[in-house]
Amino acid sequence: PLHISNLSNLAASKRKAIDSKATYVGCTFQFSPATIDDGFGRYRWGHQCDGYGRNGIQVSLASGQLTDWDEPFSDPERVKDCVHASFGGKYYGWRYDEISDLLSTEGGDDTAAILLTVTIHGPGAGTSKFSIVRVSESPREWGERLLLNSAVVGFLDCSGNGGFGDDTNDGRSSLDVLRAMAQQKIGVPTIVGCGIETTEMNE
Repeated sequence: PLHISNLSNLAASKRKAIDSKATYVGCTFQFSPATIDDGFGRYRWGHQCDGYGRNGIQVSLASGQLTDWDEPFSDPERVKDCVHASFGGKYYGWRYDEISDLLSTEGGDDTAAILLTVTIHGPGAGTSKFSIVRVSESPREWGERLLLNSAVVGFLDCSGNGGFGDDTNDGRSSLDVLRAMAQQKIGVPTIVGCGIETTEMNE
């Protein structure tokens, strides 16, 4: 829950008026051979954004003090309730097969399991870092290994308009946009807008 709250608060830019870096607007995705699908087998099937290093929440420490806004946090008791063993390691949150089964009733690209994850262990854990991981499109030898040491906190609506709210509605799906991001080689992919869409489901 703490990791989801942090991600949501940053996406909604709730503290941006106080701290201009408490948002994802203007943040870039990692841009290296591991993030570009150039046909040479180096692509890691994920889009990683480090954010600005500011968190959207503060967490109480054992001492009773609150973490600073730029201090990593953890949620050890609650992540124990949603841990999944996989290929000799662990990942957390939603199970990949649960999401895959949920999407299996749809057709076409709507069935692609593209997952939103945050880091639980290792560099970037408990910070503004998040990843969009194309698990179902990766080679079989990658699969759930792409999720190790992270928590799955959501998945992509692959039927969504790739214009992300603009008025052009050019026919691209959200998945088309990610595929284009993976193949472009000029310029760093940058977040130009973000927010939280309220629906009946998450109300």
